Amino acid sequence: MPSVTVTGDSQPTRKRHLQTGAVLLLALLLRLLVLRVVAVKFPPGWIFTKGIEMGLLAKSVLAGHGLSSPFGPPTGPTAFIAPGYPLLIAGVFRLFGSESVASAMFIVSIQIVLSLVTVWLMMYIARLLFDPSVAIWAGLVWACSPPILWIPTIFWDTSLAICLLTGLVALVLRFRGRISTAVWLFLGAYAAVTALINPAMLPALMAIVGWLAWQQRAAVRTGILFAALAFVVVFSPWPIRNARVFHAFIPLRTTVGFELWMGNRPGATGFLDQSLFPSFNRQELDDYKARGELGYTAHKSDLAKQFILSHPSTFARLTAIRIGRYWLGTGAENGSALFALHAGFTSGFGLLGLWLLFRRKRYDVGILFTLPLLLFPFPYYITHAEFRYRLALDTLLTILAAYAIVTLYRLMDKRSRLARANPDNAMRPVHG
Repeated sequence: MPSVTVTGDSQPTRKRHLQTGAVLLLALLLRLLVLRVVAVKFPPGWIFTKGIEMGLLAKSVLAGHGLSSPFGPPTGPTAFIAPGYPLLIAGVFRLFGSESVASAMFIVSIQIVLSLVTVWLMMYIARLLFDPSVAIWAGLVWACSPPILWIPTIFWDTSLAICLLTGLVALVLRFRGRISTAVWLFLGAYAAVTALINPAMLPALMAIVGWLAWQQRAAVRTGILFAALAFVVVFSPWPIRNARVFHAFIPLRTTVGFELWMGNRPGATGFLDQSLFPSFNRQELDDYKARGELGYTAHKSDLAKQFILSHPSTFARLTAIRIGRYWLGTGAENGSALFALHAGFTSGFGLLGLWLLFRRKRYDVGILFTLPLLLFPFPYYITHAEFRYRLALDTLLTILAAYAIVTLYRLMDKRSRLARANPDNAMRPVHG
């Protein structure tokens, strides 16, 4: 049976806790500084001016209309957006008021906490698979990198989705030994909740749980069956609701055709063009009203497919551009150069760290990291590659980048010590 290679951590527990606490304290202070900047620089409720669909859906739920009218005017039920985050925001609005300053502060505060939990999870994974030095470097990058500091101010599921995906990786590593039926049920339910927050994560979630089943070959059938059962029980109310209100099978969201059309149409540049959203485009809103949500998205899907079939070279070119932008962090039009700096660092060193894992024959760990890196980005390659869509994988890339940096430093240090000890061997290669 394959097993994860754990390096072991001989560092005293107290010292470990102090290091982790210091990184988390630094992360908290920097995020509070960002919160202070937002409070001073931007008007009250600024957070709600971005991702307005979330606020509209939350208010619709509070008004007793369920998830409906995502673009402002009454348009009936919607499955444009997954239900998880809007329902959470509806709960916040009920407690603190719809789009109030108190709601904004609470949302950002909760997302800061999620960011801190994410940093802790990264350090836990890095320490479990590598050593304390890798954990500290991975934690510091996510504690201090300027683009990451602003994630809690994003009025979207970003903070929660990142934390949940990183948490699932930590869980499968924690339970990689013999695990009980209860754990399989919990993992299936956990994956379902995560998919209800961000359905785009579903292939990566299935692959990560599948990796754990592969580690448990003797119990793979039973474990997968229990995990699948729990997933269906928790997730099924969403497609059942969709079937009831739309009289059609919609397992995830209706937005796929629309997203595909935005990225593949005459005039497409590979960037996300928000002016095409019915929220900001009267012509698109009128078309959405006239056709209904299913008719509108089906029409957009047909237009996208026609464009792709009639312009295959353009589609290939746009896809290549989007792939590059996804990994280099340049997918946001007019995005900060800091996005590219951060993404270039974590992508470059992260892929180097992945290569080092395979070179050192740590195939099990390498496969665990490779699966989400391969599966999660695919929808964005064929639609649009905004920087924030990449952030779900950035925790894994950062851990790998820290591993690569620590490994390279140790190799250079070893070469240096050998050179000082024996100058005649200074030019001989040192193997890690």
